[in-house]
Amino acid sequence: MATKTKGNLFNKAKATAPAKETKDKDQKTRIKVSDEGFFDKIKKLSELTENMKRDKAEADMISDEIKEIGKVEWSKLYDKTGVNPGSVMLEAKENLDLAQAMYLPSDRYITINETRAGSLTEKFGDEIVEEKTSFSFDSEMVDKYGEILSELIYGSDDIDEDDKEKIIKAVTSFSVAKGSIDKMKIYSQTADSDVFDVFEEIRPVVSLRNVEVING
Repeated sequence: MATKTKGNLFNKAKATAPAKETKDKDQKTRIKVSDEGFFDKIKKLSELTENMKRDKAEADMISDEIKEIGKVEWSKLYDKTGVNPGSVMLEAKENLDLAQAMYLPSDRYITINETRAGSLTEKFGDEIVEEKTSFSFDSEMVDKYGEILSELIYGSDDIDEDDKEKIIKAVTSFSVAKGSIDKMKIYSQTADSDVFDVFEEIRPVVSLRNVEVING
């Protein structure tokens, strides 16, 4: 018979866990402001906020278009040199004025699922995907065997055989392997394609900086 421990560790952890704060859903108290300029300030701020939303939507759209152009030009340079160009400056001149933006592809990638992972490994090889498995307790099994689980360090044999495999849950996640951006030329040759195709497949996170026009 297993040696008894001092209480259920799971219940203790639950008892000491900080309570989640709940927001008051009641209608807020309303205060009538006597400041003469308050109405106009609210009106102006509301207009500016709406303009900011509109301008941001347009800026995001143009940013995406610039990123697409950058993807094409960056991939061409990568194909030509065979080496990751890293961050580059995209530029164009109009008379004496220079328009430029820094294009930064990163070694971070969008989340992928098992199907996508299989597709990438089939096309580019096993090294392009990282697979990680994390383990957690099944909450129903903790409720059922919490006391016993607290005693397992003493070698408890009280858990039903059929339930042992249910207690711990395994969650497997997939991601494009770190360093893939530096191997895009190799992957392109593996798949008999080009860097742009690899870029489209693994989708590194891209950002723009220093977007400006320099007057000549």
